[in-house]
Amino acid sequence: MSSTTPRRSRSTGCLLTLLQLLAVYLLSHGPVMALYSSQRIAGPVPAAVTTLYQPLTWLYEHTPLGTPMTAYDAWWKNLLKKS
Repeated sequence: MSSTTPRRSRSTGCLLTLLQLLAVYLLSHGPVMALYSSQRIAGPVPAAVTTLYQPLTWLYEHTPLGTPMTAYDAWWKNLLKKS
């Protein structure tokens, strides 16, 4: 067994963890915005939340991902309306 195997495994584990965190961040936008738009969380969206999701706003406005992001947010909004 070579000495690079544990290092490579650790690097792969770190990369997978970062990718999972990125996926959670991307997928969390829909539920958070649906909670505010459905009034389950009262009041306007706080500035901290707006700042946190600013990169996703940029993606929405400047890439072709806007349409799927809108559909995903609407799905969450409709899901919370039903319950």
